[in-house]
This record gives sequence, C-alpha cells and structure tokens, in this order.
Amino acid sequence: MPRMMKRPTLFTGCRIYGLAAEGEIFSSMMVGADGRIVRLIPAEASGAGTRGARGSDAGQPAAGLPEGAAGAREDCDIVDLGGKIVVPAFTDAHSHFMPKVALSALAVRLGRLENGRIMPDRLEGLAELLLAHARTIPRGPIFGYGAFADGLAERRLPTAAELDAWLPGRVVAIFAMDGHSSAYSTPAQRLFGFEKIARDGLLTGEAHEFNMGKVTDGIMKSLSLSALARGFSHAVGEAARSGLSTIHCLEGFDDAKSDPGLSILGLVAGHLQLRLKLYIQYTDPARLGPKLRLLSRRRVGGCLAWEMDGSISSRSAALERDYLDRPGHRGELYRSPDEAYGLIAPFVRSGYQTSAHAIGTRAIESVLSACERVLDETGDPSNAVRLRIEHFELPRPDQVERAGRRRIVTAVQPGFLWADSHFVHSYDEALDAETRELMTPLKSMHDAGCVLALSTDAPVQDFDPFVQIAGAVDHPFASERLTVYQALRAYSFGGAYAVFEEDERGTLEPGKFADFAVLDEDPFEVPRDRIHSLRVRETWVEGRRLETPPEDVFGFAASLLKRRGRKL
Repeated sequence: MPRMMKRPTLFTGCRIYGLAAEGEIFSSMMVGADGRIVRLIPAEASGAGTRGARGSDAGQPAAGLPEGAAGAREDCDIVDLGGKIVVPAFTDAHSHFMPKVALSALAVRLGRLENGRIMPDRLEGLAELLLAHARTIPRGPIFGYGAFADGLAERRLPTAAELDAWLPGRVVAIFAMDGHSSAYSTPAQRLFGFEKIARDGLLTGEAHEFNMGKVTDGIMKSLSLSALARGFSHAVGEAARSGLSTIHCLEGFDDAKSDPGLSILGLVAGHLQLRLKLYIQYTDPARLGPKLRLLSRRRVGGCLAWEMDGSISSRSAALERDYLDRPGHRGELYRSPDEAYGLIAPFVRSGYQTSAHAIGTRAIESVLSACERVLDETGDPSNAVRLRIEHFELPRPDQVERAGRRRIVTAVQPGFLWADSHFVHSYDEALDAETRELMTPLKSMHDAGCVLALSTDAPVQDFDPFVQIAGAVDHPFASERLTVYQALRAYSFGGAYAVFEEDERGTLEPGKFADFAVLDEDPFEVPRDRIHSLRVRETWVEGRRLETPPEDVFGFAASLLKRRGRKL
C-alpha cells in the first residue's frame, strides 16, 4: 500500500470535471490522509457558502479557504494547481506491460507520426534505424517494433535476405505496428526455430500468433537487471505523462511452467505506485494454480492463445468479405464458436472473468456466441462476471445489439482507426465500403449498452490517451462519434468497471480514491480536430503525485521497498 499522507490535502486553483454526472464542474477538492476524496466544492461556490458541494460536510461554513472549501489552512496541506484542468485519471484497459517494459529497454521503435506523415516511409529508413540501434549494442540480438508496413513505399516488412544484408550475422527480429506480423534474419530464425515456418523470414497469421511465446521468452531472458530497471522506469514514466493511474496487463505465454515475464511482473508490479491489474493469457486451468496468488481477482485471457483472429493490417482478421487487395482471402478464424465456448466455459464455471481478442466479424461471432451461451448456462444474463471482448473492431449491427444486451465489456482502441484515416489510409485499400462502415461503431455500442473501456494495446501504440479520445470524438464516421464526456468516462469509469473497481475509482466523488490527471487545456473547449494534441502535466494516485522510479538498479529497488506489495 502507498504511504499515508500526514495530513489532508486541499487541491485548489483548478477546474475539476469529476465525470460522475455530465456538466458538473468543481474548483477545489479535499483529499483525506487515506488518499480518498472527502469533499468537492462546485466552481460557482464562493467563500460565503458551499451550496451544492459534494461531501460529508456540505453546507458548513467555508471561511478562510479558497473557492469556499471548509476548514482552516493550518489543518491541511494546500496544492494550488495554477488554473489547470483536472479529470479522473485514465485506465488503459488493454496493454501488454512486460513487452512494453522489455521493448522500452532493448528495442528501437521503427515507426512514428511526423508532420502528418508516417516515418520512415521506405525500407531504407528502417535499415538506418536498425543500424543506428545496432551501434549501441555491439553484441546480442537486435529488436525493433512499431514498423508501419502499410506506410512504407514497399508495403511490406523486410525479408530475411534484406535483414542479413543490413546486419550480417546478427540476430534481428522486428515487429509490425499491429503486433500481428514479424520479420527475422536468418540467425534469428535459427535461434527461435522458425526455419520451416518463416517464409522469406516473415511470419503472419497463426504462424506468428502462436509462436510469440518463443520470441518473448528470448527477449525476457535478454534483460539484465539494469535493462529491467530502465524499462520499468520508462514505462511508468510514460504512464505518468499520459495521465494513467491503472493499467490492465494481458501477460503470459504458452501455458509455460517457466514464464520469466510473469515472474518479473509478480515480483515488481505490486510495489509500483502505478496500479497494474493482471489478466493471465493461459488456456490450461491446471497451469494457473501457482500464479493465482498474484491476482486480487480471478482473471484470464487477452491475446495470443486467446485470439480468435489476427489483425486488419496483417490481413489476418476474420472478415465476412474478401480483402480488396487479396481476392479470395477473408482472413483467418483461429477458433470456431464451439472452440471458443470450449475455451471460455470451464473458466467461467470456476469463477473467472475472461477476455478474448476478436477483430473481424467472424471472430467476434465466435467469442460473442460463446459468451452468450455460457452466461445463459450459468444464469447470468446481464454479465455480472463482466466477460470481455478485446478490440471488437468490425461488429455487425446485430452483434453490437447482442453485446449491449449482455453488458459485454469491450476494450476498444479507436486510435487505430483515427491514425489510419489521417495518416496511413491502409483500411481503404484493405476493406470494401460496406465493411469499413462497421469500423469501431462507438456510439452504437454505447447506446446499445456495451461497457466501453478505451485502451492503447501498448506497446502497439504509445500510452497517449488523447489519440484514443480523438478516435472517439473525431471518428471518421460522424454518426459514431462519442461526446467528450462519454469518451473521458470510457477511459476512466469504463476501465474501473471492467475490474470491479467502479465504487473505488473511475470518477472523482467523495469516498473514492483521488486518482486524477492534470491537463493544461480543457478537453471540453478545444476543437475536436485538436484534441489529439492535449497533454498531461501531472498524474496523482490516491492523492499522491505519480513519480517515475529511478533508472538505476539500486535507486529502482529502493523505490520499490518504499511500498508494501499488493495483489494485481
């Protein structure tokens, strides 16, 4: 648990959107020594009174404190936020945190948005980035991630022959932006045992998805203690700069007896100030036994072995119509509805919340029909167990209605669609008009009753919440846009609801923890087409500023020892 504050703290000099109700604005917030909100003072309140204030002492005298806050200055610490904007801290409802840590420490990012363009835009640009990175690592494997294959002039990842020519004799593995395709040099293929399955050094579809455990295991074993400390510091620092107080971590590979990523996460994560909530991506209940001690609640699933299909960018999402640029090809369905049911049902009967990846319409049908079936069998028609579908990117209208009726939690990443519509334009090449009209129908999902939980799929995307919020409020299809209020709640309350924490977090209300983000600009006032540029100045968790742990091993270890461990 975080250390107690010595005294209550009054946060003032700000505009606070608590998001418990639309239109409510507060100017000050009293937080108790336990990190919970005691009282919120409305923006219209003055020193003469506190009519409308939320809290146990609403209506009491307010003399002597800013914005009508009750109590004397000497009874609390005062933090003046200098006219900034306060919103509930964000919850990233879908990430792969340990790969984020590892790649932050070891790998080079191979794609970025620069002046309205995807860069680099040619394979030679990838080569330059890899060569520069290799000069910092004279020995050992070279890893790269985030390559926009559809944004390159060649429209593909490099082959093994090209990687061998760029970096002779080196183990090189690079991953596409969507995380569903990868490329390997000849030494890397030998190291990971991919010689017979990697055509020209490339993996996609099932060959990629169900072999990532080998690569991830290799990456984790490459991490020194100093690299681990650096990776955790970078990941937590990025979260703090993104307004995140909580991250849902979908981790674990191949039902492995030895899983270094999970082991490291179990040792470290519970001591971080940043709150991590773990979903274990194992499919064998027997293998979960020893790892259940890590969990505060039974959660299983996510991606990899829990994937029903691949992705649009890798042309492996399971569609109902052919890809425009691959006639006769509709993607790959990894599990039929019966197979999805066979995976999900045993866990739900044993008290687990499950989560499964589904992007294409056929994949959504597999997991949605399985969820409907098991909820009916267990007498839970309104989904009290809070079953999840990750991505939910191309649902038919009937699937949206069915998911909403069951209150399915949908962890969505509208930033993918927003970035593609502004910069990459690959969906126009891959999908016919009728299929594109199904893309991430947020307003339809919201209106139908789906629980929207915004997220980034990090490390596929950065933790930046405002790219996702831009995708929600500036959706390419105007009829599917959310309001700013709805988008912010989906990034705060939706994520809290998904892990049964809506009574503790997700909005700023008396009795809840003071998890909040401080912004320079008001998201309710900036133009819709500029909301992606908003930035977070500070993040507070339970009334304490979220600090980035040191990068050095000893400083990092000391920062962990300051906090008692907690379950994930």
